[in-house]
Amino acid sequence: MYAVIDTETTGLLPGHRHRVIEIAVVLLDERGRLEHEWVTLLNPQRDLGPQHIHGILTADVLAAPEFRDVAAHLAGLLAGRMVVGHNVEFDLGFLRAEFARSGHAVPLVTERAMCTMALAGYLYPGAKRTLGACCSAAGIPLEGWHSALADTRATALLFERYLQAFPSPPPWQWAYEEVRRLPWPTIPAGAFTPRVRPVHAGGRHGWMSRLVDQLPRVPDPPQANSYLAVLDTVLADREITQADADQLVHVATELGLTRPQVDELHGYYVAGLASALWGDGSGEMSAEQRSDLDKVAVMLGHRASDVDAALVAASRGAYSVPLRPGARGFPPGSTMVFTGDMIDPRETWWDRAVAAGFVPQEAVRPDTDFVVAADVDSLSVKARAARAYGVPIIPVEDFRRLLPADPGAQRAS
Repeated sequence: MYAVIDTETTGLLPGHRHRVIEIAVVLLDERGRLEHEWVTLLNPQRDLGPQHIHGILTADVLAAPEFRDVAAHLAGLLAGRMVVGHNVEFDLGFLRAEFARSGHAVPLVTERAMCTMALAGYLYPGAKRTLGACCSAAGIPLEGWHSALADTRATALLFERYLQAFPSPPPWQWAYEEVRRLPWPTIPAGAFTPRVRPVHAGGRHGWMSRLVDQLPRVPDPPQANSYLAVLDTVLADREITQADADQLVHVATELGLTRPQVDELHGYYVAGLASALWGDGSGEMSAEQRSDLDKVAVMLGHRASDVDAALVAASRGAYSVPLRPGARGFPPGSTMVFTGDMIDPRETWWDRAVAAGFVPQEAVRPDTDFVVAADVDSLSVKARAARAYGVPIIPVEDFRRLLPADPGAQRAS
C-alpha cells in the first residue's frame, strides 16, 4: 500500500541540472509492515555536489547505473502505492524531474503523498522538524544518517508508529484509492546491477547537526517547514556556501515564499540556532562554534549582533523572536533609513519613527540597523548601499508592525 522513499542528490534544485545519486524504497503493507526494500547508487554523469553532506565519492558511482537504467524497476515499485517521505515534496520533485529526463511523465502527486514531517506536527504539537529529532522522540534509532537506505528505513518505522494513532482504514484512504488507479507509463526495462554505497560513505555529524535537530517547526506560512528542512540539510555539517545560498533562493521561489517571509524564517533560524547552542553548551561555547554561528547568520542575511541578541534572550530563558522583519525584530533605539515614494509623506513616517523611539537617518551607514523601503527590491542609492553593507531592507508594512498601535500608524502606507 505504501512506498517510503528517500533520495540523496547533487544539489537542491531538480530544475537546475541537479540529479539523484542514491535512491532507496521501502514497501509497506496497510499496517506499516515491511514487504520489500531496494536501494542503489546512481551515476549522474556530473559532479556529485555537496559530498560533505551525503558522503558519496565519485569512485562509488562510476560503476553505478544511470537513472534511465533503473526507471522501469523504480516505476514498478511505486505504481499503485501511496508515496511516503520525510519532507516528501523535496524527493518527489527530484523523481519527477529524473523520470522526465528519461522521457516519461509519471503520476507522482505531492498532494497525494504522505509526509512524516507534516504528520509529526499534526500528531504532536511542538514536535521538532528533522528526521533525527522525530525518530528520537519516537524512540527509533537512526544510523547512517544521510544514507538513503538508513533514512528510508527510519522514515518507514516512524510512519508505522504514526499509523497506530489513526483508525483503520486511515482518513487518507480516499487519496490512496485515487493513487492506486493512476495510470503509469510503460517504461522499457533496462538491465542494471544495483550498487550499494561502501561503508566509508555517509555524511559527517558535527555539533551543528545536533543543534539543527533541536529547532522547532514553524507554523506559518504553510511552506515554511519544507524550506527550513532543506536549510537543515545544508547546515548538517556546519557549512553553507555561496552556491548553497543561491540555491536556497530558488527553493524559496519555487515554494512560493516572498522575500520578507524568507527573511523572517531566517530570523527564526538564527535565533533558534543560538538558543539551541546556549542550551547545548550550558551557556558556554567555543570560539569555533561562535565563529560558525556568525558565518551562518551572515550568509542568511544577518549579523553577529543578531546572534548576540539571541544569546542574551536564551540566557534569560526566552526563545528569541525572529530577528528580521515582521515580528517586532528591531527594538526602539535602532537606527533606520527610509527609501522610496510612499503614500504618506516621508515627514509623516519620520515623525512616527521618532515617536516610537527609532533613530531615522538620512543616509545608510555600515552601522545602520535597517532600511524601510516602498519596494524591497528597490535599486535606489540607499537600497544599494544597504545591500553593500549587509543592512536588512524591510517593506513599509513590516515597519508599521513595529510601531505602537495608533490611528496614524494604522493608515495605509
